[in-house]
Amino acid sequence: MYECVPVDYELIIYQNQQTICRNRLLVILFYLKHLSFYNSKIMCARYTLTKKEKDLLKAYEVKMPPFVPNYNLAPTQEGLVITSDEPGIAQRMHFGLVPYWAESVKMDFSTLNARSETAASAKTWSPLLRHHKTCLVLADGFYEWDRKSGKPIPYRFVLNDREIFAFAGLWSEWKNKLTSEVYRSFTIMTTVANATVGAVHDPKFRMPIILDKNEEALWLSKDISVPDLLTLCDPFPDEDMSAYMVSTSVNSTVVNKAPNNVPELILPLNSQ
Repeated sequence: MYECVPVDYELIIYQNQQTICRNRLLVILFYLKHLSFYNSKIMCARYTLTKKEKDLLKAYEVKMPPFVPNYNLAPTQEGLVITSDEPGIAQRMHFGLVPYWAESVKMDFSTLNARSETAASAKTWSPLLRHHKTCLVLADGFYEWDRKSGKPIPYRFVLNDREIFAFAGLWSEWKNKLTSEVYRSFTIMTTVANATVGAVHDPKFRMPIILDKNEEALWLSKDISVPDLLTLCDPFPDEDMSAYMVSTSVNSTVVNKAPNNVPELILPLNSQ
């Protein structure tokens, strides 16, 4: 006769969770290590949110979670978003969208950005648009690299009259089938670049969609049609933006196996 051995289900679940955490860490380290590749292929792959909580609350009157200022926010790291489902709170979500139908959080293709011109017909983005899974991605600047000389020269782009603004974004919730662990993530919508960004991001000539303050409520509205929603996806006015060169130190996302996240990264090159 076989002996009936009791199964410790709590131990099995714990071990599965530990494995998931290790795998996720490996994915994050891989992306951070090889991010220079993504910078050359994608717009926008790096941005900043450096302001203090009191400044965030002044710009967006919502409940804020604890958040550490990020001077070099990279893929898989957490940014702050405000969703159409819960517009009264800001939430931390991972940069780089993982669709609900994905097998794991490690994607075979980039989901950092969604092209607004084709989003309505794309498998990954169209369901999110139809179901109004829109979000505001809070930021105070973003980076792009000028590669015309053969070397990546980083620039930071900011708005002239708004210290904190929002990218148009989409978000998704992925659930692990074994552990029911939830992973929330977002993507940033893009459009054709204005002249300010295009001068650097040449020849791709793309930029993230920055919403006017009065467009933010419309982007979160559940009463607007998809075609009308996408009319908001236009280039931000040149005269309202500025760009300045920063140190090539920002090119790296990891320094000594730790995230490269220091205030000096956003300083103009001539001031360092």
